[in-house]
Amino acid sequence: MLRYVGSVFAGVLLIGGISGWAQSQSDSQTAPPPPPAAGASSAQDKARPDYQPAPFTFRAESRVVLTDVTVTDSHGNPVRGLPKGAFRVFDNGKPQKIDSFQEHSAQPGEKAEPIAAAASGNTFSNAYLKSLPPTLNVVVIDISNLGLSDQMYLNYELTKFFEQVPLNQPIAMYLRAGSGCFLVQDFTADRSLLQAALRRAIPRFPPTGREWLSELDTMHRLAISLGQFQGRKNVIWFSGGSTLFSGDWWLMDNYSDWRILYDELEQERIALYPVDARGLGMTPHVGQHMLMAEMAQATGGQAVYNNNGFKEAMTRILDTDRNYYTLTYSPSEFKRDNKYHKVRVEMADGSHYQLSYRQGYFADGSIGGTADLIERPRPRTRILSDGQRITLPSLGDQQIVFKAQLLAADSPEATQAKVNATIPAPKSRRGSKPYILRYSLPFSDIVTTPGSGQENGLQQIKVAVASMQLSSVGTPLEKRAELVQLTTTDQNAQAGAGRVILIDQPVNIGKDDAYLYLGVWDQTSGRTGTVTVPIPGAKR
Repeated sequence: MLRYVGSVFAGVLLIGGISGWAQSQSDSQTAPPPPPAAGASSAQDKARPDYQPAPFTFRAESRVVLTDVTVTDSHGNPVRGLPKGAFRVFDNGKPQKIDSFQEHSAQPGEKAEPIAAAASGNTFSNAYLKSLPPTLNVVVIDISNLGLSDQMYLNYELTKFFEQVPLNQPIAMYLRAGSGCFLVQDFTADRSLLQAALRRAIPRFPPTGREWLSELDTMHRLAISLGQFQGRKNVIWFSGGSTLFSGDWWLMDNYSDWRILYDELEQERIALYPVDARGLGMTPHVGQHMLMAEMAQATGGQAVYNNNGFKEAMTRILDTDRNYYTLTYSPSEFKRDNKYHKVRVEMADGSHYQLSYRQGYFADGSIGGTADLIERPRPRTRILSDGQRITLPSLGDQQIVFKAQLLAADSPEATQAKVNATIPAPKSRRGSKPYILRYSLPFSDIVTTPGSGQENGLQQIKVAVASMQLSSVGTPLEKRAELVQLTTTDQNAQAGAGRVILIDQPVNIGKDDAYLYLGVWDQTSGRTGTVTVPIPGAKR
C-alpha cells in the first residue's frame, strides 16, 4: 500500500533533462547525486539480442580521442569488413597507436519500436528507448532563414523519403521556427507519424528578427537534449543558410564560442550534416556554404548544397552512417595546452576510399566523445530499516520508461479510477479546458529510502512529474512541476516488480496548445524520463 504524503512545487526545464528541478527545492531537501558517466555497455544494450560487449573500457585519467569513421567507395556505398590494420591515425602529423577498434554494421531486418501511442491517441510513452539502434538520426527543419516556396519543396522531398524510410531506422524531428528549437516528433520508424509531424512543421511563415538569431544556442540546446542517448548521433540540418550572415559580421569572428560548441558536440558524439534547403539556385551563397562545410568537417559529418535531391541525400546519409568504424587512441606526449590538434585518418594500403570523421580537437581537458567508454562507478549499498542491506545499480544515465494518459477532467476514467496521488488543480486559464495527466511509473524503476520520525519503518518515495504545453512554434504556454512524496512498507518496496505508481496531475489545455512535454524524475536515484508528443486534435 502506498500513502500520499504531499507535493512540493518544482521548477522545470524545457530541453536538456529535468534533473535541474532540484535547484528550486529548499535546502532541507536532499538533491540527487549527479548521474554517473555513461558506460560502454548499458543494461538497455545488454537486453538486445544482438548485443556484443564493447572491446574497450577507459578511465578518464588521460585524454582518449574517439573517432567515428565512415568509409565509402567511389559510388558512395559503405565499405564494410575492414580490419583494424587497414587504418592509420595521425595526431598533428605524428602516427598514433590505435588502442581499440570496433566496426558498427547495420543488421538487415532489425526493427525498431515506434514511439508508443494508444489507438485512442491519448496515451503516450517513451518505450521506444528500449529498442534504439546504436546510431541515431535526427532531422532539424530550420525555417529561420527559409522562404515558403523552399519549405514547400522541402516538404515534398521529405514526404517522398518518409514514404519509404526503412522500418529499422527510427528518426526524430526538431523544428527551429525562431530563437528556440523544439521536438515535434520523438524517435520513431512509423512512417505515418513522421509524415504527420512534417505536415505540422512546414510550411509556415519564417520568423521576424532573424538577423538576431544564432545557431550556437540552438545547437547547444540540441546537444544537451541528445546527450541522454548513447552512441553516435547524426543531425541532418535543413536550413536556408546561417542567420549569422544576416546580422553583424563580428559574430563570425567569435571563434571561442564555436570552439566550446565543437567540444560539446564531440563529447556527445554528434555529427552535423548541414543541408542547404534552397537547393540549386542562381544566387551564390559562398560564405554560408563555407560555414556549412566547416561545421560538417569539425564534427565528422558532410555538407550538402547546390543540390535539389534532398530525398536522395537523406537516403545516402542514413545508409552510409549506419556503417562506420570507431577508433580510439591516446595521443603520445599529450599536453593540456588548449591548442588545436589535427586528426588525420587514412587507409594503410593507400586505397582511394572516401573517409569522413571528426578532424580535430582542442587539448583543453575535455574528455571528448569518450563518455560512453568511461568505467561506471561501483553500485551503491543501502540498508533497510530492519538492517538488511541491498545493492543499488548505477542507473542515473538510464531513462525511466513511463506512460501518461491525457483524460478529460470530467470523464469517468478520470474521476473513478484509484490513483496513488492527486496533485491540486492549477488556476483556470482563459479559453482552456481542464484535463488530467495520469502518469504510470514502474515501481521497480523507483528507488526508495528509509523513513524517519513518524515514518520510521516505512520506505519513502520522492518523484517529480512535470508537464509543459507548447504552441505550434515551441512557445511555452503553461508549465507545471511538482515533487510528490509517498510512503510504503519494506515488503511492498521489495515486491515492486510488475506494479505501477499512478499520479494524477490536472492541467489546462487551450486552443493554441499544440505539443505536450512530459517528464518524470526520481529524486533519490537521479533518473529521469521525458517524452514530447503532439496534443491529440490540436491545430498546427
